[in-house]
Amino acid sequence: MNKKTGLHLWRRFQAPIIFGLSVFLIFVLISASLRDPHPLRPLENLVVNLTAPVFDLLTRTGEALSRVWHGYFYLVDVQAENDRLREKLAQGQSQETLYREALSEQERLRKLLEFKTQAALPVTGARVIGFDFSVWFKCAFLDKGEKDGITWGMPVINAAGVVGRVVECYPNYAKILLLMDRSCAVDALVQRNRLRGILAGTGGNRCLLRYVEKKQDVQVGDAILASGLGGAYPRGMLLGRVAAIDKKVPGIFQEIEVDPAVDFTRLDEVLLVKTVQSVLSKP
Repeated sequence: MNKKTGLHLWRRFQAPIIFGLSVFLIFVLISASLRDPHPLRPLENLVVNLTAPVFDLLTRTGEALSRVWHGYFYLVDVQAENDRLREKLAQGQSQETLYREALSEQERLRKLLEFKTQAALPVTGARVIGFDFSVWFKCAFLDKGEKDGITWGMPVINAAGVVGRVVECYPNYAKILLLMDRSCAVDALVQRNRLRGILAGTGGNRCLLRYVEKKQDVQVGDAILASGLGGAYPRGMLLGRVAAIDKKVPGIFQEIEVDPAVDFTRLDEVLLVKTVQSVLSKP
C-alpha cells in the first residue's frame, strides 16, 4: 500500500475512526473512575478539601442571610400589625371612656332632673367649669351669668344638697362661694329634734355646727338641714350629717363636726334657685 492509497483510506474512514477512538477514551476514563482507588482520586481529594469549606461557608452565610431577610420582613409585618392593634385598642379605650362619661353624665342629669321635679322650685341648670381653692376662699365658676338671669346671692344646690351661693356675676359666667368656705354661714337645724345652730365652713372638708349648747341632744349621723330663715337657702335642703361631737371643749357650746352632703371633689352640674331672695345686701 503506497502513501497515496493510505491517505485515501484515512480520508474515507476519518469520521468512523475518530468516533471509535472517542468512545474508547470515554470507556477508559469511566472504567478508571470506577476503580478504587482510581488514578484521579488524589487530585479529586485535593479539590474537594479546598472547595468544600468555601461552599459550606457560602451555604451557611446564604442561609443566615435568608433567615435574617425573611425575619426582618416578618418582624416588619408583626410590628405593623402590632401598631394597628394598638391603634384599634386606643380607639376602643377612647370610645369606652367617652361612653362611660356619657352614661355618668346622663345619670347625674337624671338625678338632677328628678330632684328638680320633686323640689318644685324655679331653677336653672349650670355646669361647673373651674375651681378656685385658694388659701382664703373656696369658690367655683359656672358657665352661666347675667345674660342667663343669674344674679348675686342666688342659692346653688344639686341633688345631694346645698352647694353654696352666687357671690360674683359676669355676663356669661358666675362665681359661687362653696359651703365649706370660712366666710360661709347658714342658719341650720337638726332634723331629728329641730335644734337650731349656725353651720359654718372651715376651709377644709368639714363644716362646724356652732352655738349648740352641751346639754342639747345631738348624735353622730343626724341630718343637718337649712332652716330657710334669712332666705339664703330653701327650707329643708340638706346641708350635711354630723360626723363627730366633742363636749369637752371649753365653753358652754359643744363642737359638732359636719360632713357636707355635697362631694365638692366631684361637683359637676348644679341648679341655681331663682325665687329665694337673700336678705344680705350686696357689698
